[in-house]
Order: sequence, then C-alpha cells, then structure tokens
Amino acid sequence: MPNVGTHSWMCLLMILWPPASASQKTECIKLNPCKCIMEDGSGVINLAAMGGADGFLERDKPVIASGRESDPDILYSFSPCLPFSEPVEFASECLNVAVCLVIRHQTQGGEVVDFLNFGMHEDNEFSYDNNSQTLTVIYPASPSSPLRTAVRFNCSSSYSVVVSRDAANPSLFQISVDSPCACPSGCKPQDVGPGTIISIVFSVTATAYFLIGLCALDPVRTPNGIEIIPKENIWCSMCYACAERKRRKQRKYLQYK
Repeated sequence: MPNVGTHSWMCLLMILWPPASASQKTECIKLNPCKCIMEDGSGVINLAAMGGADGFLERDKPVIASGRESDPDILYSFSPCLPFSEPVEFASECLNVAVCLVIRHQTQGGEVVDFLNFGMHEDNEFSYDNNSQTLTVIYPASPSSPLRTAVRFNCSSSYSVVVSRDAANPSLFQISVDSPCACPSGCKPQDVGPGTIISIVFSVTATAYFLIGLCALDPVRTPNGIEIIPKENIWCSMCYACAERKRRKQRKYLQYK
C-alpha cells in the first residue's frame, strides 16, 4: 500500500507533467490576413496558393438549400486573399470583401437580388488544430456585424469544397476545404518571378530575330553551299528611308530660314 508521501509525489508529477497532446500542440502564427507560419518551424500555410489566377477559391457557386420552394437561390463567392466587389460596377454591400452571398428572391413583382457581405480579410482570426491538421480562419463581416464566415482548411492529399449554412444560426456561413495546399509548405502561389520574365523576353527576342531575318535575308546556293545574304530591296528601302528623312529635315530648315 503506497504511503502518503509517495501519493503526494505522484499527484505533483501529474500536475507538472503535461499530457502528450498538450505538449505537442502547435500554433500557426498569423503573419498577415493571408499567411501564417507554424510555431514549430515545420512550414508556412499560404492561402494565396489555394486561389485561382483571379484570386477566387470559389466563384458564384450555389449553396444547397433545404429544398423548399420558398427557399431563395443563393450563390457564394470566396477569395482567400484578394478583396473583391459584387457587383463590380455598383457594389455597396459587398465592397472589398472576402466572402459574398448573392440571394435571389422570387416575388410577385419579379426577382429581388440581395448582396450580403459575409466576411472581410481585415481582422480575420487564425487557429490551428494539430491533431486534425486543420487551419480555421474566421472572416468577420465587420466589427459591428454578427455575420461571419468560418473556413476550415484541412490538410489533405485530395481536393474538395463543402459549404453549409445552418438555419438555426443564419449569421454563420461555413466552408470546409480539403487541399494539399492546407498543409505546411504544401503549395506555393503562382508568381511571375525574374526567371519567368527573362524567359519571356528571350522568347520574344528570338522570335523577332527569326522573323526579321526571314524577311531581310535570302538563301542563295553557292559553291560552298547555301548562304544567307541580305535582300537588295530591304537594304535599298532602308537607305531610301534614311535619305528621305535627311532631305525632309533640309526642306524644313530652308522653309523656316
């Protein structure tokens, strides 16, 4: 039977020694509204890698309703990093937002369309679950609005997007994203770097050089084989253009002299 001293030491060790799950807990420290870095140094989760070339992860996608005829048609758009406006020309509610819901109501007078701001990039909150490898980002519509979107980015080898909106809590819109890009350093956003720019410039220059050479040079068969020589009309036209420009300057000078 253990004595009181042994029992006291065991209790003290249980208090001071944290559980394995707590000691292995890792946070993803927010760097900006689009990126966070793992506290253990395992990598960076960059949400820009999940958006397309226009920044949208989802664009005008339907939200599945309950199936009742009275339910409105709802479309949603979500851009993890780049603010957007809806509609583009006359945006008032969905202005520079991260999430926008377009709700279409059918009335006796016709269709009524509402645009709802359901989240902005400013003041979004990051939290990371190490056990499920899930990054949750909360996008609030505004500090004074209850509307918000909770996006769960799940580290996964496959890709899928599931949305839900609970009728019991209509102020919360939920998006679940399975993607390899949700893993630390899983993906890198597409960027036009110096190497790409140099390659583009080189390709354009080589193409122009080839086309100019094709127009200005003419293949001629000689005893030594086929040689490329400049076409006479090309050089004549260049000389004529230079001479004509010089004569034009002389006439203008004599006119104002």
